[in-house]
Amino acid sequence: MTTTSLSVPLPLDITAEDPVPSTSRAIHKFYEPIILYEALIDAVKHTAKPPSPEPIINIEDSKQVFCAFVNKLSHVCDKKRGGDTVTSFVVLKDQRNPARAHFVFAANRQTVSELGVTAAYVKALLQKIDQAPDGEVNQHNARSSLLYHILRFNRPRVSFYLRNLRSQAANCLESCQSTNLEHDGLIAEELKKILVCPSNGSHENDLVVDYLRQSETVIQLLVRMEKTPAGAAIKTRAMEERMLGVTSMECWPKFFHTMSRILAYLQSVKFLLRAKREWPSLFQDPTVDFLSSSRPMVKPARQKSQRADEIIGRMTRKTKNIEIFKRFVEALQVFDLDARIQQGFKRDSFKPTAHAEVILLNWLLKPGEAAPEKFFNDWAYIGSSKPTCKLCVHYFREHRSNVEHRPCHGNFYPSWRIPDVFPYQGEAAKEQKQLMVDRVLEQVRKDTFDIVRKKASPSMKGDDSNTLTAGMTLDDSWSVRGSQDDYDDIASMMGDVSLNS
Repeated sequence: MTTTSLSVPLPLDITAEDPVPSTSRAIHKFYEPIILYEALIDAVKHTAKPPSPEPIINIEDSKQVFCAFVNKLSHVCDKKRGGDTVTSFVVLKDQRNPARAHFVFAANRQTVSELGVTAAYVKALLQKIDQAPDGEVNQHNARSSLLYHILRFNRPRVSFYLRNLRSQAANCLESCQSTNLEHDGLIAEELKKILVCPSNGSHENDLVVDYLRQSETVIQLLVRMEKTPAGAAIKTRAMEERMLGVTSMECWPKFFHTMSRILAYLQSVKFLLRAKREWPSLFQDPTVDFLSSSRPMVKPARQKSQRADEIIGRMTRKTKNIEIFKRFVEALQVFDLDARIQQGFKRDSFKPTAHAEVILLNWLLKPGEAAPEKFFNDWAYIGSSKPTCKLCVHYFREHRSNVEHRPCHGNFYPSWRIPDVFPYQGEAAKEQKQLMVDRVLEQVRKDTFDIVRKKASPSMKGDDSNTLTAGMTLDDSWSVRGSQDDYDDIASMMGDVSLNS
């Protein structure tokens, strides 16, 4: 890891140069179709289908298990809600000693100082895993130590879940008391156990010891609850509501989602220890480095029309496509399509950011370059704390370097961009960036015309916060299976757990 004279870690791609700027025209040429596509999705979202679950993990397939491990490691670094700390990892062979692992990560929007803190946390985490004794029966104290380490780092996110769990349990209890459904009584008893727990520790100013104590108590309650008939009934109700394919106003999906989110950290601990059993060399004196997050991009003022029909005229010269699209757009004006487009450009949250997995791929390989020998076990994979978004999928596909990524959840984020190019990288890097801009833009145009042709939205999720980072379950026999993000059966067959060291 690069350091200054004061031993402050620095990113591998550090530079004092400013990025090569893009022209206002180029920026708008890129974002007009993206904003239009988002507005179309929003206008026809009532036709959306629920997203497909992540693929089932084959526990006999070492590569699939490894990819799941990289996602887990990313998951336990994503400590804040909102997207800033979304983290991606790649595991490479150390250039000086190929037997050693070289972990490199990136995050969506973090300062160098914040990235350095994460790097220190990861290094300590990997060391704790390496020091854990072999054999699951001997790992009780190691599990406790790892879970405490992870919970401390992830306190901002976990504290939010603890507060949410209490309020959602109260809503679900009220629902039980106002209906006469099967299992209402059993569910109510379990919910009351959550509500009688002291709330100390779930707020920012509470003592760390209170936070960890509350986390321990709640995790134990949720693990036990999940194995009861009441827990099964809660899951069934949540699944039934979610299968409707729209954002539910009922309490059950929200409660089950928060419950699963909290238990995901326990699952991560078990899975990290599983990785040690499979690949002990991963944790034997590895190096940990990071890349810079993308720099803020100034949003230029737009002079040209932001109407859908005008934008489509700038997207294609095919008269037939323009006429078909204009008829469709006219029908959607009842949903204020043009107003949605204008709001998309103007909203404060429109601050395009290069996503972490794209930052890693852009740093690692040139478009079209395939170099599996760089990767641990020759497995060319970049993991992430979140399922990959639609634009990142386009980037990976059009990069054509055969690097795999976490499956896509279908979400589309217009506030996305391709990584910067700096003067020291030369003209070739500028040309490569333009190549990727053109390729991604072509895919967005195709997606836009597909909506028009199908007159329906692609599968979408309503809220990215409903995406579990793990995408798999792990029981005491180390059985792993994929599941829909929202309903990852995390606590299944894990047994009671104590965080006491």
